[in-house]
Amino acid sequence: MINPHRVLGVALLVSSRGLRSWSVYVSSLLSTFWFLVVFYILGGVKLVPHVLVGALVSSVFSGCAHSAVYDAYYGLIGLRDAFLASPVTSFEFRVGVALGHLFPSLSTAVVYAATLLLLTGAGPLDVLVLVLLVMLLWALGVSIGYLVPSKDFMSAGPKISLVTRILTLLPPIYYPSYVLPELVRPLAYLAPTYNISEIIKMMLNVEAFNIDRVVLCLILLVAQCTAIFVAVRKKTYTAE
Repeated sequence: MINPHRVLGVALLVSSRGLRSWSVYVSSLLSTFWFLVVFYILGGVKLVPHVLVGALVSSVFSGCAHSAVYDAYYGLIGLRDAFLASPVTSFEFRVGVALGHLFPSLSTAVVYAATLLLLTGAGPLDVLVLVLLVMLLWALGVSIGYLVPSKDFMSAGPKISLVTRILTLLPPIYYPSYVLPELVRPLAYLAPTYNISEIIKMMLNVEAFNIDRVVLCLILLVAQCTAIFVAVRKKTYTAE
């Protein structure tokens, strides 16, 4: 059975390294500010919540996807072996590393989420659903990061960055889906990040609530998560 104290110990050790890289999070805030200015000029204040949703999704998903790189790095330098020589299990170590990347990501994600909730006048239930969706983003980011094929941790980093950019910049996450040509809009549903962002937008009335679209996003999201988590489990089992 997983021990939360051991997981938290690993997470705090890993997150302390991430929090020292403050320039990364300042860069994220500056990039989001640039997006806000550009989209405000193009479409006015109505596009501001879309940018905040995009920034929230991107900061959590992209930051956590790189936990696979550091898991491999810690294995290379022997830190993982040092932990595994203690009562910490392999699964606890990996969960700890993943949580250790979530904690620093929250430094910017909380800013985006708080601003978004204030702009939309969200209620307690909306906040709860948003927290659950952020945790799902974390799990998806970590899982997809582990699925990216690579020979070593040095080659994994650029590949994971490419995948996260594709899944956060190509789908209409930072902007409304009606901007895309109608013919290509259905392709956006292939990205789990898009389905999560659409649920957030409709939940917070950033976009008009449509029960059919919510159900479609949920069905596709369940199928995508199941396929990804099964693939991760299969890869882990093969590696062991």
